[in-house]
Amino acid sequence: MIRACLFGTYTSTHPANRLLAQAFTAAGCELSVCHEPLWERTRDKMASFFGARSLARLGVAYAAAAARLARRWRQLAPPDVIVIGFNGQLDVLLARRLAGRRARIVFAPLVTLTETLVDDRRVYRRGGVKARLAGMLDRRTLRAADLVLLDTEAHRAYVAERLDGRARTATLYLGAERVFTPGPERTRSAGEPLRVLFYGQYVPLHGARTIVQAAALLGPKSGIELTMIGTGPERGAVEELAHARDCTHVRFIDWAPYDELPQCLRDCDVALGIFGTTAKTKIVIPTKVYQAAATGCAVVTGETPAIREVFTPGTHLVTVPRGDPGALAIALRQLRDDPTRRSALGAAAARLLAEHLDSAAQGARVRSVLTAAFPDLAGRFGIVRTAAEQRRAVGLTPLPEAGKP
Repeated sequence: MIRACLFGTYTSTHPANRLLAQAFTAAGCELSVCHEPLWERTRDKMASFFGARSLARLGVAYAAAAARLARRWRQLAPPDVIVIGFNGQLDVLLARRLAGRRARIVFAPLVTLTETLVDDRRVYRRGGVKARLAGMLDRRTLRAADLVLLDTEAHRAYVAERLDGRARTATLYLGAERVFTPGPERTRSAGEPLRVLFYGQYVPLHGARTIVQAAALLGPKSGIELTMIGTGPERGAVEELAHARDCTHVRFIDWAPYDELPQCLRDCDVALGIFGTTAKTKIVIPTKVYQAAATGCAVVTGETPAIREVFTPGTHLVTVPRGDPGALAIALRQLRDDPTRRSALGAAAARLLAEHLDSAAQGARVRSVLTAAFPDLAGRFGIVRTAAEQRRAVGLTPLPEAGKP
């Protein structure tokens, strides 16, 4: 059996990291954990979180966490694979230092610092010193890992073009956790409004302003009610916009417990994805879209290359031009008036997730990716294809030839 260790200060509470652990377990790996909590202590990371004073404090906290990790690491039997998840950029460098060059390190970052802090949130000015430092850390991390798992093919292309074309990457689509399952089909009584749900951390990626602008176009008498769950950098401005546009049909809630989200999705008629206009929006499929699809809820989200890698617009969900409140308002009116279409979209999306992104499928994908990247593990998984065949099967970026940049 392959021994894998989930290592670092990664955010253990993030769904992407739980899904990563489940995928490695489903692949047949014996998974151990060497973790020190750090980043989950601050849920909403405002611009001040990335300022000089905050980063200095975080540096001290990380040094202490790293020392504890190092002590725990020395007590472990060396694993076959070290796995590092979301928010684990520094953990990759630490793992490489602790385990040496012969260690097999798999990094699943979900996002890079550059796309988040420079391209999307614009906390650091593109071309500025801080942006260049973030890019340097991204490149060092990508090169220190033996394999980088990214969530879409579009994301892989972004990393190759924007950061490091030499990084060895493969795609692992996230899917949704098992708690997100369909419930009994909900029927609306005559005159009941269409219930629309958004949840998220109010970052530019989400396009929350576009959502409220669409609600304003629909108006309080449209028969559509919108609930927005979450807090974050743009929450205050978005709520002020809703008040200024007299959006009495929009309700704001700070947060719902994570274990209540599946029922929140089952209770709504339509769930909203992301509508931002930044580069990051085009390359990711947010967890909220997978979660809503898995529960059989009709989804409306922005049209992007990434979303089409998994979902077929018109069959599994509805897409609209990003940043276009008018198009979003039209899509919601159409779904309000067509319950049969809503039901068909939700059912098709739930089937897609159940058939192609369930635990067994994710485990098979991890096995294929691992044995392509590390051929010496193939026999222990019972896989006999050659390394070249494996790379072709999973779309693994090959290592550069010796002596070539």
